[in-house]
Amino acid sequence: MDYQIQLLDNEKWQGHEVFFDDYADNCYDVRVTHENNVFSTIITKQPLIERKIIKYPQTLFDSGHARVKVWGIIENERLVAGIETGIESWGNKPRLYISKLWVDEDYRRKGIAAALVNIAKERAVSEKLRAVYLDTWSCNEHAVDFYISQGFKLIGFDSCANSNEDIERYNVPLKFGYLLGKEH
Repeated sequence: MDYQIQLLDNEKWQGHEVFFDDYADNCYDVRVTHENNVFSTIITKQPLIERKIIKYPQTLFDSGHARVKVWGIIENERLVAGIETGIESWGNKPRLYISKLWVDEDYRRKGIAAALVNIAKERAVSEKLRAVYLDTWSCNEHAVDFYISQGFKLIGFDSCANSNEDIERYNVPLKFGYLLGKEH
């Protein structure tokens, strides 16, 4: 990879808009049952009837987490990839939250996303945090597959985050975590 990842200045990049865009031909179908005092969850990758286009804007430094840091790659004065992290302090020991990760289409499949995630993992280790975690949508098959390839495990989901039909709409936020060793 010949790209330089740099820590972005909050004052300069606060509110800068970036676009997440991708597509999905498959979605992770979430099914929850409850019988005889037993809850069961099955999440399976299923083909969609038609391709789903995923596109939405995001702004930097607006996650609401403490100590937000953003790293990015700037090419020709344009931000082409980045990761935003912040500290979430529930429980005894804080975790690092990845609130945004994006790579412009022309820069994908070059190891940039993996390098950005490694920066987040390094931050968590250096700040002695217990885990790195994030949310992605059940319809965002590429993101789910990518995070799994980076060692993240499913740690939960929210079946009604946006509406009471999130499961039927394949719009369930899946929570993934990268748990750090006991020494951290």
